[in-house]
Amino acid sequence: MTMNDTFVVHVRVPEPATVVWARLINLDGHSASIPFTRVTPEGESMRPGLRFVGETSLGPLHFSDRMVVQRADAPTAAHPGHLVVEKFGPVAGRVEATVEQVATGTLVTWQQSLRPAWLPTFLRPAGTVVARIAYGTGLRQLLS
Repeated sequence: MTMNDTFVVHVRVPEPATVVWARLINLDGHSASIPFTRVTPEGESMRPGLRFVGETSLGPLHFSDRMVVQRADAPTAAHPGHLVVEKFGPVAGRVEATVEQVATGTLVTWQQSLRPAWLPTFLRPAGTVVARIAYGTGLRQLLS
């Protein structure tokens, strides 16, 4: 990951980490929270080895973003939850999320790199800013 293609979003939620984790790994929740996107397979929760696709459509534009879960360790009293998803096309990249119980509820840290094959390298910093705003909005909706 480079500074040009990586962003971080922090979301605080008043519920316990186990509740927030269940929302984070539920693929149907992602479909309901991410505008113009449907995630398949439906009815699944993220687990190591699960392959899934985010189908995004906006007018005539359509793409299928393929992903695989590398790690999905639920939070415990002693350790934060940790989720790692590799994105391999057409928007390559990686998501690393932690779900940590804190005194006021739960802190979710979402770090993501995005390398869209169709976006020129010099435009990636601007694309990252837009993605950070969009993912921040979607995460807040998903986790609330």
